[in-house]
Amino acid sequence: MLIGRFQLTSLKFKDLAPIILVMLLLFVSTACASMLIPSYAAIKQEFNIPEALIAIPDAFFVLVSAFFALLWGYWADRVDRGKVLIVGAFSWTIGMLLTAFSSTYFMLLISRMSSGAGLGCVLPIGYSVISDAIPAEERSGWFGTLAILSSISNGAGQGLSSFLGPIFTWRFPFLILSGISIMVIFILFFVKIPQRGAGENELLDLIELDLEYSYRISKKDLGFIVKKKTNLYLIIQGFFSIIPGTVLVYFMTSMLTLQYFNEIPIEIRLQTAAIFAGMIGVGYLLGNAVFARLGDILFRRNKKNRARLATICLIFSIPFAIILLLSLRPIDPTLLGIVYPDPIPTSKLFSFIIRTISQIFVAYPNYIIFFFFALLASMLGAGPVANRNAVMIDVNMPEHKGTAASFFKLSEQISKGITLLLSYSLIFLLGSTFKMIFFTIFFWFPAAIFWILASKNVEKDMSYKSRILSERKQVSVIDYIFELEIQMDRGIQKVQDSKYYIRTNQNKFNKLMNDALTIFKFCEREGESRSITNIEKKAHIMYLRVLLVKQETNNSYKQLNKENITPQETYKLRYELKKIYDGISEYEKSTFGEIQTYYEDAYLKIIEARLNSTNHLIKGLNKIDEAIKIYERVKYLLNERLEIVEEKNDLSEEETIVRDKEQELLDKCSKSLNATIKLRENVENAFNKLKEEDVLMEDIRKISDLTQEYDVKIYDIIFETFKDDKKTKKVLIETLGKIEDIFNQYEKWKETDFAVF
Repeated sequence: MLIGRFQLTSLKFKDLAPIILVMLLLFVSTACASMLIPSYAAIKQEFNIPEALIAIPDAFFVLVSAFFALLWGYWADRVDRGKVLIVGAFSWTIGMLLTAFSSTYFMLLISRMSSGAGLGCVLPIGYSVISDAIPAEERSGWFGTLAILSSISNGAGQGLSSFLGPIFTWRFPFLILSGISIMVIFILFFVKIPQRGAGENELLDLIELDLEYSYRISKKDLGFIVKKKTNLYLIIQGFFSIIPGTVLVYFMTSMLTLQYFNEIPIEIRLQTAAIFAGMIGVGYLLGNAVFARLGDILFRRNKKNRARLATICLIFSIPFAIILLLSLRPIDPTLLGIVYPDPIPTSKLFSFIIRTISQIFVAYPNYIIFFFFALLASMLGAGPVANRNAVMIDVNMPEHKGTAASFFKLSEQISKGITLLLSYSLIFLLGSTFKMIFFTIFFWFPAAIFWILASKNVEKDMSYKSRILSERKQVSVIDYIFELEIQMDRGIQKVQDSKYYIRTNQNKFNKLMNDALTIFKFCEREGESRSITNIEKKAHIMYLRVLLVKQETNNSYKQLNKENITPQETYKLRYELKKIYDGISEYEKSTFGEIQTYYEDAYLKIIEARLNSTNHLIKGLNKIDEAIKIYERVKYLLNERLEIVEEKNDLSEEETIVRDKEQELLDKCSKSLNATIKLRENVENAFNKLKEEDVLMEDIRKISDLTQEYDVKIYDIIFETFKDDKKTKKVLIETLGKIEDIFNQYEKWKETDFAVF
C-alpha cells in the first residue's frame, strides 16, 4: 500500500482484510472498556451508591477480561481462531446489551463482567492474527497503528459517553456499540484468517508449498511460555507500566472536573475536562506512530533495539509526566472573559466549549506547558507499547502467540483491576486524586528495569525460536513428501490388487487401474508444483506404465468378446493376459504389500520351527524368536500407518478401504504375535522340565547336531544314545511329544485374542 511515494507496507490489499477486522474488533472492545467512566456521576446518582463502589464494575470488567483472555488465547492457539472470535464477539454483544438495560447496580456489575468475558478474546487472537499477516520487519509499525486505534477508540468511547450521555442518558452509547458488534459478527463469517505461522521468515517455504504449519499448543507449553526470560520480564513490566496509564485514563477527567474545572458551568464542565484529558491521548497517538516506525528501522540493524528503545522511552516519560501534573491550576471562569447564560442552551454547547478552551490557554499560560509536556510524556509512554507487542511476537512460536499475549494481558489487567480497586483507598491515604496520580507515575521505574533485562535476552530467545522453526519446516516438508510417498504406495497397491481380477473381472480390474492412474497423476502434479523431482518422475513413469497395461488388457478383452473367436485365438489371448499378470507381479510392491510379505514370512518361520522340532530343537526355538521379531516389526509399521490416517478428519472411500485392510492385518498380526509368544513360553517350559530332570541343554544340542549331520530322525538318536538310560530316554520322548502338541495348539491360539502377554 502506498501513500504518495512513501511505502507504508509491503502487504497486498487483499491481505489487509484480517488486519482491518482486528482493528475494528479492537475499536469496539476498547470503546466498550472505557465508556462507563464519564458516566460515573450519573450512575452513582441513579443507583444511589457510595463513591467507593463506582469503579467496582469496571474493576471486575478488566479482571474478568484478563482471566478469559488466557482461556481465549490458549484455545485460539489450539483450534480455529475465526470461530473463537465469533463466540467472543457474541459474548461481549450480549454483555453490552445487558449493560444498556441494567435496572440495578448488581445487574450492571454482572453485565460488565459478561462484556469482559467476551472482550478478553480480542487482544490475544488479534495479536496472533496480526503476527501471521505481516512480515517481522513491519511488526512495530502495525502494532503501533493498533495502539493508535486503541487510543482513538478509548477517546471515542469516552466521547460517546461524555457528549451523548447527558443528552440521551448514559445507556444510549452501549446500544450504539451493540449494533456495531452485530455487524462485526456478520463480517467474521466472510473474512479469511491467515494461515498460522505465515508471518515467520523461517516458514516461507511451507507457505510457498501450500503446506500447513500443524503444530498446536499443549498444556505443558504454558510453563515453557512463562519461563522464557523475555516473556517473563515483559509480563512483570506490564504489571508495573500499566498502573500510571490506568490512573491517568480513569481519573484525569474526573480530577479536572472536580478539582480544577469545578467553577466552569456544569453544562460544559465534563466536556471541557474530557478534552484536556484527551490532550494526553494526542501525544500517545503521535508516540505510537513515531516510535513504532522507529522500532522497525532500528530492529533491522539489531534485534535488541526494540527493547532498548522501549527502555529509553519509559525512563524519559517519568520527568515529563511530573511536569504536566505540576502545571495544572484551578480555573476561575471570571478570568476567562466569557459571559455564560444560565442555563447554556443545548444548541450553543459546542461553541462555548471551544471558547472556554481557547480562553484557558490565554488566561492560564501554564496550560500551554501542560499541553506541551502532555504531548512529550504520552509520546514517550507510547514507545514501549507497540514495541512490546512486536518483541512478544518475535520471541514466541506461532502456536504460542495468542497464549503469550494472554499472559501479558492477564498481567496488565490484574494490575489495572487492583489499581481501580485500591484507587479510592489511595486517594484517602494520600489526601487527593492529584497525589495518587503523582505517586503512581513512579511505577514506570521498575517497568524500565525489567525492559533492560528483557533487552539482554531477546536476541537469544529469537535465535532459539528461529532454530526450532527451521527444524519444524524441514520436518513438515519431509512429512509432506512422506504423505506423497504413501499416496504412491496406495497407487502401487491398487495395481498389484488389480492382477487378481485381470482374468476374471474386467470391470473391477479397470476400476483399480483407474484409481491408480488418478493417484499417480495427482502425485505427479504435486511433485511438479512443489519441485519434488523424485516423486514427479516416479509418478510419471508409473502412470505411463499402468496406462499401457490397462490398454493392452482391454484390447485383449475386446478380442476375447468377439463372436466366432477360435479356441486357438482364445488360448493365445488368455496367455497374453497371464503374461500381463506375471508382468504386474514383477512391478514394485507397495509398502503395504511388503508388510503383508513380512507377515507371511513370520508364519513361514513358525513352519520351519515346527519342522525343526523333530530334528533340531535349538534351531526351532531360534526360528520362533525370529518370527516374534518380525511380527513386532509388522505391528509397528502398521500402527505407524494407521496413526497417519487417524490424524485426518475426513477419509475418502478408498482411504477407508485401505485403512480397514491395514486394521484387519494389524488385528491378525496382534493375535499371531500373542500366539507365537505363548508358543515360545510353552516350548521354553518344556525345556525347563528337562533341566529339572537333570537333562542338560548341551546334551540336547549334541542330539540336534547329530540329527542334522547324519540326516536321521531324532527318535533314532535318542534310542541309540540313551538305550541304557531309560529315565532320560523317557523324559526326552515325553518332551518331544509335548512340543509337538504345543505346535498343534498354535493354530488355535492364533484365533484367540489373549488378554495379557
